[in-house]
Amino acid sequence: MTTYGVTDIQNKPSLIKAMDIAEIIDKRKHTTLGYFISSKYEKQIRPLIEKIDREEKLLKLNKLKQHQDLEFTELGVDDGIK
Repeated sequence: MTTYGVTDIQNKPSLIKAMDIAEIIDKRKHTTLGYFISSKYEKQIRPLIEKIDREEKLLKLNKLKQHQDLEFTELGVDDGIK
């Protein structure tokens, strides 16, 4: 995989046309900003992205449910006996 800096792309936007798969980095901060994947690979990659997205959403929902269950147990259930 090729690595490109933000400044490189800003100075020469035609680089994007030549990219297939590339890592975009900010050389000043030494951080990865993301990855560029050409649209010609969309059919292969789209199902994977959707699968990952579904799994992340399910994980968040399960954590939320566990948290809500814990709140209800802390509150206790009123059985009506006084």
